[in-house]
Amino acid sequence: MLMEGTGAAAPLAFFVRRWRRQVPLGMLFWRDMVVVGTALNLATAFAGLMALGFKADLAVAILIFHAPLPYNFFIVGAIWRTADLADRAKASSARLGALAWLVAATIL
Repeated sequence: MLMEGTGAAAPLAFFVRRWRRQVPLGMLFWRDMVVVGTALNLATAFAGLMALGFKADLAVAILIFHAPLPYNFFIVGAIWRTADLADRAKASSARLGALAWLVAATIL
């Protein structure tokens, strides 16, 4: 079994544990999505705008801006799957919040 820690398997274990529902829903939602995901999206949005400011090609700036999309879709999918283990109200709130965050992170 892969465990988070040091070594070459650590980055893979991060994703495996989340997809296998081994991380609590609250941690997925608040830390992985709201804090880490939002920081990642803000950083790449800033980098994309900086690329435009430095006269980079528009396609390059758009690619930089949308670089965190795979992480965004993954983390929302992991939240959606993990919500099955929570009570109905908490699951609905987490799913709705994750979808709203995904739309906001993709458009803004």
